[in-house]
Amino acid sequence: MILRVLSLLVLISSCQSMTLSRVQRRPQHDPDCDFNITQLIQSKGYPCEEHKVITKDGYILGVYRIPHGRNSSSPGRPVLLQHGLIDSAVTWVMNFPDQSLGFMLADAGYDVWLGNVRGNYYSRAHIKYNPDHDTEFWNFSWDDMARDDLPSMIYYILNVTQQTQIGYVGHSQGTLIGFAQFGGLNNIVQNNVSFFGALAPVAHITHIKSPLKYLFNNLMAPEHFWHLLFGNKEFFASSNNIKWLAKHACGNIILNPLICENILFIICGPDNKNLNHTRTEVYISHEPDGTSVKNMIHFAQMFLSKQFQAYDYGSTDKNRLHYNQITPPIYSIRPMKIPTAIFWSREDWLADPEDVTFILDNIQNLVYKKYISDYNHLDFVWALTANKVIYQDLINQMQKYHPSK
Repeated sequence: MILRVLSLLVLISSCQSMTLSRVQRRPQHDPDCDFNITQLIQSKGYPCEEHKVITKDGYILGVYRIPHGRNSSSPGRPVLLQHGLIDSAVTWVMNFPDQSLGFMLADAGYDVWLGNVRGNYYSRAHIKYNPDHDTEFWNFSWDDMARDDLPSMIYYILNVTQQTQIGYVGHSQGTLIGFAQFGGLNNIVQNNVSFFGALAPVAHITHIKSPLKYLFNNLMAPEHFWHLLFGNKEFFASSNNIKWLAKHACGNIILNPLICENILFIICGPDNKNLNHTRTEVYISHEPDGTSVKNMIHFAQMFLSKQFQAYDYGSTDKNRLHYNQITPPIYSIRPMKIPTAIFWSREDWLADPEDVTFILDNIQNLVYKKYISDYNHLDFVWALTANKVIYQDLINQMQKYHPSK
């Protein structure tokens, strides 16, 4: 798999040159690189619980709970944080407590739940299929995350906490599956969500600036291309190879501009000096995480079709079998009535402002919006200034519609 990943980096790098910044050599290996999410949370002085959520189709999702902050002992109302594409729940606790949304929400009195969708490091399990051997395990896209993973996590959390409603915050793909579920799939689920915070929101990717567009734009038969290059299972597997790369390359002042910075910014946008570059080794130790090749094909289809649509099975017969119609259904955001706050940026190469306009025009209950001039796609979860630029505003809005107590 690492050879396929490197092949992707070579292909993308040949499409568009990028301005990369040099990261200072760290004096020693950061122990946060070797921690799993539970250890990472506990190392910062917070409690952490591990939960397993089983979906209707048998996927076992790892969901992690920070029931309260460091200065309290009882949980408040629940909030679910949902990560983005080729990411995991660790993204919400990667920085220090006063810079990470997961910790900030816990300290604000919330019962914080960190979700993981099928296929990443923390949700790489199934009651029947083995992800290392069974192709069937990887037969999913974000359609399945929206239809099965998200409601399974929401109902599990509500059952454990004995609450009737939950707050929801998504980043990137986390917003995508929220829009699809709350607007297009099930109006019942949205009744259990009292607030939706959308960071770097995605529903259309027509105007993406990411070098991925060069791959998407030149694929006459995207499914065949992706299967040829990456097989039909896992895309960007989280592995010991990535951890080795972080440990041995990201502390090397000669190699890290080419390898470490490229991995961080190749999809999401240029480095605008918002990240804590002394933690590059930590970021690369945990990211990117795995998903399915089919999920990446679905994103390619979105780009080519210019639609917010379900997965296209490639023939009228197959689509009719799955959807009872010859073309994939188009999702709509308009039925969603949840109070929603949107945060987006000009420098985001994946959630382009032109595509975000579609979202803004279709949300019925938009209660807050904030445009940031210099954030890339990763800055919404990792930026040094995100606590002041985004998170405090987000928490203030959440307190209005989904109070912590």
